[in-house]
Amino acid sequence: MLIEKIRKDMQQAKIAKETVKANLLSTLYAEIFTYSKRGKQMTEDDEFKIIRKFIKNADETLSLNISDDAKTKLQEEIKILEQYLPAQLSNEKIEEIVISLISEGKGIKDIMPFFKANYNGLYDGKTVSELVKSKTA
Repeated sequence: MLIEKIRKDMQQAKIAKETVKANLLSTLYAEIFTYSKRGKQMTEDDEFKIIRKFIKNADETLSLNISDDAKTKLQEEIKILEQYLPAQLSNEKIEEIVISLISEGKGIKDIMPFFKANYNGLYDGKTVSELVKSKTA
């Protein structure tokens, strides 16, 4: 599972004295480990959700009035976290799928569940939703 890779990478970052990476992965590891001890079977999807939550929090903090050093650190953290997520569908691929589904007569109520069932975790829901609205308007 992903938690083992994170643990190994955290240890390597500590050895290499990569402080930002080591601290970030330590926090991430603790979050995933704590979540897994709640009695529920932890899935890779659950791990991805936690990583996405970390990225979302960093993005929200970037939008605040913070120092350049803090922004640089947060951007570095986001790059580190994104390495643990599966490759996302490109906007071009999303558009291709949406156009294909619209040509089959499907609307947003059909397209969003289609993406969730077939591409869960590989797309940004807001992007898909906006694209469907623009193509069907």
